[in-house]
Amino acid sequence: MYPLSVEQPYPREQWWVAAYSSEVGRELLARDILGEPVILYRTEAGKAVALAGICPHRAFPLSKGCLAGDAVQCAYHGFRFGADGECQHVPSQTSVPQNARLRAYPLIEQAGLIWLWTGTPDRADPSLVPDLHALGLGRDDWAVEQHPLATVAARYTLLIENLLDLSHVTFIHHRTIPAGEKVAGIPTQIIETETSLTVQRRGENLPLNPLLAIQFPGRTGPFHQHFDAEYFAPCLIRTGGAMYDAATGQLLGVQNYLHLLTPAAPSRLHYFVNTARSFGVDRPELGDMQVAMGARIQPEDIEAIEAIEQVLQSGASLPREISARVDTGALKVRHRLEMQIRAESQGRAG
Repeated sequence: MYPLSVEQPYPREQWWVAAYSSEVGRELLARDILGEPVILYRTEAGKAVALAGICPHRAFPLSKGCLAGDAVQCAYHGFRFGADGECQHVPSQTSVPQNARLRAYPLIEQAGLIWLWTGTPDRADPSLVPDLHALGLGRDDWAVEQHPLATVAARYTLLIENLLDLSHVTFIHHRTIPAGEKVAGIPTQIIETETSLTVQRRGENLPLNPLLAIQFPGRTGPFHQHFDAEYFAPCLIRTGGAMYDAATGQLLGVQNYLHLLTPAAPSRLHYFVNTARSFGVDRPELGDMQVAMGARIQPEDIEAIEAIEQVLQSGASLPREISARVDTGALKVRHRLEMQIRAESQGRAG
């Protein structure tokens, strides 16, 4: 499935963000994840739960049901399933049918995010969740903003490639990102580790722009600013980076934009964004500004990748794909993702 050369559209032995912590409570929350309906809720003790969202009795959507204590009750015939997925009660008989259970997904709740494991349960290793603390989440010395969830009518790989080639900022976001016109001309360098790939951009001696003037009052510039795109896994990409006073080399702060991607289906995705900064922690107006900017910037990215998705699904004859040097990072990530999916397929075959 374009742009990958493998049939399976996404890896399943993987943690994905299912929801913000604030979304999950004592009402059933429905969310499609990797093509499967899932319901999320909290037990009376406050623990988050994720179960398959279709009743095995007659395929009724459990999101239309309700909670009975910590159990989910189907609204069709009253079958009741515990937080572990096991069927507890069938109103029309005294016994429970054999194999009457729902899939219960392993969950991790960290830094205001609920992560769900879509693979084999005994492989759900918490250490495979990216190091959120290192990126600024869940820390008292950083400020974090959670942006509204967007569900996008496009395959998740299109958003991955959008984020890894930030030269689009100069064109798609020319009205919304201050100094964005400089980004396309900044040289890139690829830095690879076993767990990440970074397309590194180092803007040098950039003039003061309106955003930096607000974030760092009293500074007159110029600035050195990093415009990085760091891929950790298909679930998380970090953009942004450090900002320095060009005259002294003093680190002024780090601004990370954390893009959390979860496929809803082969051609639909859930898009969570957190911003995290190491400066101005006691200035909430900076957070308000980031959320307001995101409300203008994010729709521009969504419009672009949804337009590509429409072309891909139109049946039109596509031109042979060409790439530029700036696409090196995205092409390497394609290969990483294909290898991850192939390794899963080979493991199942074995």
